Parts: sequence; C-alpha cells; structure tokens
Amino acid sequence: MSGAAIRFDGQISVYDLRRDDSPCYHCLFPEGEDVEEVRCAVMGVFAPLTGIIGTMQAAEALKLAAGIGEALTGRLLLLDALTMEWRTVRFKKDDDCAVCGPKGNVRSGEYLRQAGADRESSSAACRLA
Repeated sequence: MSGAAIRFDGQISVYDLRRDDSPCYHCLFPEGEDVEEVRCAVMGVFAPLTGIIGTMQAAEALKLAAGIGEALTGRLLLLDALTMEWRTVRFKKDDDCAVCGPKGNVRSGEYLRQAGADRESSSAACRLA
C-alpha cells in the first residue's frame, strides 16, 4: 500500500501481492522513469490532505485484513484537494516487471534502494512520481 501528499495533491494505491494478477509498485513506477524528489518543507502539504490519505490507507488495510470489499489493487486514486475531485487511474501488472514478473526479484537491492529502504527517514522528504 502506498499513499502520498504534496501541496494539494494526494494519491493512494494498494499492491496486494497475494493475488497473482496484482501489479506491484514497480509496475506503476518503473525504474528509469523520471522521478521528481521534492521536499515537503519547501513545496508544502495541505495538512488535512495527509489525514484524508492516511484514513483511506487505514480503511484499505482493514479491508485487506478482514477479507472484505474491493481493495484499490490495480487502481491509483488521485485527489485534488483544491476542487475535492477524485480521479481513478487503472493499471495492470507488467508481465516483464523486474520485481514481480517471472524473472523478477522482490528482494533485489536495487529495487529496495529505489524504494528508499536504505535511506535515512526524514519527515520533511517526500518521494513522488
């Protein structure tokens, strides 16, 4: 599951790898694509937006844990907090994905590095695509 917020834009998606047809984060944001790293302290974040996205993440996690409803798997939900309009972008599993595809390696060091696993955490840094 992932969620992000910067300025007045928020996004959330679920990556349920228990399902064979579920895309992973790398399917949506493959390596080599231009990723803009920005600092929340510089760009700003509309405070209520973090609550909205966080609450939606909690709801998705509870649905997954309870095995109820339809998770956001394969969908990226985008919120424009200025207009309070939601937009859904559907995406599919990449059959050639370097992470979850047949030749993929979820534990690859390069993928973990890109995902930020080896970075020092900072509440002021956001990684957005």
